Amino acid sequence: MLRKKEKKAITSIIALLIGWPVGLDKFLEGNSARGFQIFIGWLISGIVLAYGLFEYINYQEGLDYVVIGSIAVSVGTICFFSELIYNLKRFEEAED
Repeated sequence: MLRKKEKKAITSIIALLIGWPVGLDKFLEGNSARGFQIFIGWLISGIVLAYGLFEYINYQEGLDYVVIGSIAVSVGTICFFSELIYNLKRFEEAED
């Protein structure tokens, strides 16, 4: 059977994989403020990127929004993978 630390790590990994854009893993851990910040960050990044793409496709302007949105999405993706690696290490290092 799995130990309590292993169960928490697996649950956190699954929540991270399924609900990473809405900060589901942080809500599950009881850190609702951080989960809300993650949700707002992804929402703003998506809006900026979509607006930039819309402006660039239709009017050949708005490339700066595309760049800013792409940077924000890239930073969020790096944070996602670092959190995933942290949870995988936590699972691996769980005591027997």
